[in-house]
Amino acid sequence: MKKIGIISPSMPLTSPIETAAAVERLKQHNIECKFFTQGDKIAEFEACQNSDVELVMASRGGFNSIELLPRLNFGSIKKPLCGYSDITVLLNAILSQTAKVQFLGPNLKALNTDIEDYAINNFIQTVWQEHPVEYEASERYIDTHVSKEKEYLNVGPEVINNGEAEGYLVGGNLCSQLMLCGTKYYPVYNNMILVAEEDDLCGEHTLDMFMRNLWALFNYSFAANIKGLIIGRFMHNSKVNKQELIAKLRKMEVLKSIPVIADFDTGHTLPQMTLPLGKKAVLSTVSKHKLKF
Repeated sequence: MKKIGIISPSMPLTSPIETAAAVERLKQHNIECKFFTQGDKIAEFEACQNSDVELVMASRGGFNSIELLPRLNFGSIKKPLCGYSDITVLLNAILSQTAKVQFLGPNLKALNTDIEDYAINNFIQTVWQEHPVEYEASERYIDTHVSKEKEYLNVGPEVINNGEAEGYLVGGNLCSQLMLCGTKYYPVYNNMILVAEEDDLCGEHTLDMFMRNLWALFNYSFAANIKGLIIGRFMHNSKVNKQELIAKLRKMEVLKSIPVIADFDTGHTLPQMTLPLGKKAVLSTVSKHKLKF
């Protein structure tokens, strides 16, 4: 049985029912959870690293994991972290300081439910892969801020610009990764495939906020190394109009020469594809919409 350690570097778990459901689902897939949620974020991070677990998973997202960066002993980090949302900060900071692959994927809370085991199967395949992984879109998805039961048909990624690119995966939640840009904590490669998604906290202003942050990121000098862009699915309460999104993206001159797709299975809708940040991947829309790593 594989072992993963659970920590809370952003906000603590608040639902024993959801926690128990996620733990049971992982157990059914031969994965044991060990909890290190001690209250002191640095202490639990270090305790988890010094244990016999193979991977560290955030219990949930939230706010302010960036406060940990000055206190983290990056030299002692040997085991990868998995999570999304605010955990984007830690994933990219650890990647930049250790050059070790981190996983942009589900946290424990997100695994309390799934559609046909899409998220958990992709998590296992990506983390413990023996063969190359190729993305296939989920058949359906849910938006828990609307309903935990209602399922929506997933028509697959929307192609904004066609093309093919190879590069190292970086990114995650856009406003979270933007806090790292221009610092030593943002991973930079000669060839990069950027992942960007946003939640619904800004409501009807989400698209304006997302585009403002995307423009800001592409103003950094390292953006010249971005060879492809993957945009995660927006939540329903963000009120993002797909045609307006496409129009705004196609007006960005810096994107016209690279492949760009949207509505990818990453972000705050469920289920999620687990992506190995820091691993070389190929993004292509030439034959079909695919991501392979």
